[in-house]
Amino acid sequence: MADRVRIFLAAPFVQFLVGDRVTDQWRHRLTALRERLLAGGAAVFNAHHNEGWGEFGLPPEQCVPSDFRGVVACDAVCAYAGDPVSAGVAVELGWASMLRKPIVLAADARTRLTPMIEGLGAVTRVETMRLADGLDDGAIEEMATTALRLAAEARTWAPPLWPGARLDAPLGYAALENDASELLFGEIPA
Repeated sequence: MADRVRIFLAAPFVQFLVGDRVTDQWRHRLTALRERLLAGGAAVFNAHHNEGWGEFGLPPEQCVPSDFRGVVACDAVCAYAGDPVSAGVAVELGWASMLRKPIVLAADARTRLTPMIEGLGAVTRVETMRLADGLDDGAIEEMATTALRLAAEARTWAPPLWPGARLDAPLGYAALENDASELLFGEIPA
């Protein structure tokens, strides 16, 4: 695996549960965004996929450090806020802004962003997108293109923390191998 830009994909989980299962529509949309980032050459961290959409989820004392490491190691964050804004996404945005990671923040046009989230651009680079039709194909393309650009630009500002393709999988990132369709999955670090 080449030394790829790393993108942390943040998105709601609980608000898309019906019973104990994530809706198929949400799985399809988030998977399409993840696959677009992978096709763009990025290594992608997404807890939804890493934990099998909750089927083999980690307890909080393991998933929080795993997600935190993912944010620390990323070059950029690509976030879909949810409606209402997901508390988990808000925490991840806080970590990213503290670490001065560039952020793509997408929210539905009707979503009310808090002043704290609206003000993240005062701390780090944030490109906010208001989505008229939710996470549709056009939004996926715009989010992915912007996240890939910001991640590449971030590499020119500072070298990545924990560089090297050999660390992508242990940190919970997946990438396309040799630009083919086979995904590399690492074990989620404890």
